Amino acid sequence: MHAAIIVKAMAAHVIKEIPYPVDEIAEISRPAPATFAIETLGCKVNQYETSYLIETLIRAGLKQVPFREQADVYIVHSCAVTAKAGFQSRQLLRRARRANPGALIVAAGCYAQLDSERIAREQLATHILGNSEKFDLASLLSNGNRSAPCDVAKIACTGSCPEFTNLPVSKMHTGRTRAMLKIQDGCDSFCSYCVVPLVRGRCRSLGRAETLDQMERLVEAGYEEIVLTGIHLGQWGRDLDPPQSLSKLLRAIDSRPHPPRLRLSSLEPMEIDDELIGLISSLSWICPHFHIPLQSGDSEILNRMRRPYDPSHYSGLVTRIHGAVPDAAIGADVMVGFPGETERQFENTCELIESLPISYLHVFPYSPRPGTPAAGFSEQVRSDVLKRRAAALKELGARKKREFRQQFVGKILEVLIEKKLGLELWEGLSGNYINTAVRTDNGDHSSDSLAGSIIFVRITGFRGEDLQGEPHRPRP
Repeated sequence: MHAAIIVKAMAAHVIKEIPYPVDEIAEISRPAPATFAIETLGCKVNQYETSYLIETLIRAGLKQVPFREQADVYIVHSCAVTAKAGFQSRQLLRRARRANPGALIVAAGCYAQLDSERIAREQLATHILGNSEKFDLASLLSNGNRSAPCDVAKIACTGSCPEFTNLPVSKMHTGRTRAMLKIQDGCDSFCSYCVVPLVRGRCRSLGRAETLDQMERLVEAGYEEIVLTGIHLGQWGRDLDPPQSLSKLLRAIDSRPHPPRLRLSSLEPMEIDDELIGLISSLSWICPHFHIPLQSGDSEILNRMRRPYDPSHYSGLVTRIHGAVPDAAIGADVMVGFPGETERQFENTCELIESLPISYLHVFPYSPRPGTPAAGFSEQVRSDVLKRRAAALKELGARKKREFRQQFVGKILEVLIEKKLGLELWEGLSGNYINTAVRTDNGDHSSDSLAGSIIFVRITGFRGEDLQGEPHRPRP
């Protein structure tokens, strides 16, 4: 007996029937699931969406349990940005099957959208839900669609998501002391290596009023820091009527109740203008932290990547930011081993980073992604060369990180306490994105309620690659 998973292809409006062998998995009548477990891979947008999924499942009467424990439903909220993320998604699905062979197993999100055929072929999940369908999971389970395997899973073409899906939450359900707030989805850039527009669709924004309302809910829930996030955050508001901008949104937030700290997630180089830099330098509640993808420091490689800037633009932008906000953390994503990258072009990237006040790097070895132009480019870089270049960039990034952090030894930082490391030892994050260990040796700061609060910390030195310090009381 065979069931069929019906998949709508992402690149064309056709229906494919994928055989799903079920001989080895008995179709049984199931009671309504009572417990669920969820693992999240990937970006801050995924983290926010996971919080929404958890809240809807809890409202439907299910109890959340750790992923390593036995559950009635396992959800892998997947990522597809790299081949490694896809591998990790498949591994988690297999782990869930081993934990409870009779459970419902849900592959959801970007990797489910990208590679549903493989998930079905390898029998990795009972439910395959793309980025349009995953938010209906609670309804799907409550409507009795609980047989194993799910006979039909519909993966919608990403073009069928013309509007932003509002996902209000009462609080974060992912154990974070910082709240994420998703205000944008999708991407129109179509960089030659990137699968995100294929799995997330076109740019679309949460309306300004809804953004402010959700911000107030999170403030009322007690969060000291909120992170504005999106797939292409700098595009927020451009699709609204009338069009708006991120700078105008920040001014609107400034006039309403807002958290003590607001952080912006990744922003593309072409979307950071002098107005935005000026706002971040003048509004103390906006964290002095910029994450600006670079990808390459070579003009020809950037052009082949379809990145709309050159190294001189990126260099000038980072220099202006550093001049306006000297203590700001400035991070960069860098890709190594893009097809055709020569040794000289790689050295151009290293030299550019070396010359700039970069605070940290996220280094990504290139991996071909299905459906992207770069996957068909000739001159793919050998894996040994790719690994060597990645290691060299990571070493450069580690040195830049330590140089940036060294300048704060002996100074006072405001640190959001995130978790307890041990007896009277806590870990937190400064406004300028520095992990900081805080030793509290007095009664005022020894209770478990410290997590989630912002305290002044005098930095005394390093603890590994992170800073460490002790609470500091400002003079009245």
